[in-house]
Amino acid sequence: MELTAVVGLGVVAVALVVLLRQYRPEYALMASVVCSVLIFSAVLSWLTPALSEIAGLFASLSVGQEQVEILFKSLGICFITQIACDSCRDAGESAVASKIELAGKFALVVLALPLFREILQIALTFMSL
Repeated sequence: MELTAVVGLGVVAVALVVLLRQYRPEYALMASVVCSVLIFSAVLSWLTPALSEIAGLFASLSVGQEQVEILFKSLGICFITQIACDSCRDAGESAVASKIELAGKFALVVLALPLFREILQIALTFMSL
């Protein structure tokens, strides 16, 4: 899907959501979520070649596979959390969106714990010299 198609889909979806919100607010939220998922899937199809290139760069730099996996998983957590929060805010549920953001932040911290351990070991090695 080209960028113009994504932009067109977004504009049509916004017009539809505004129209539906007046008559059927429950359908407006669903239309917004469906549009978000469609746009996100289009963006993911664009990212596939870029992610392959990034993985190749990391492989040439002799970075461990675990670090690359953590990077890609953290990107996924960020994207999913952002979409969920935006959908909640569109529905008028800012409190739920805040809790989802908090959960996403905790998930990133837990995911990054192995990296923190490696950094701590490196720092302790340098301090013992």
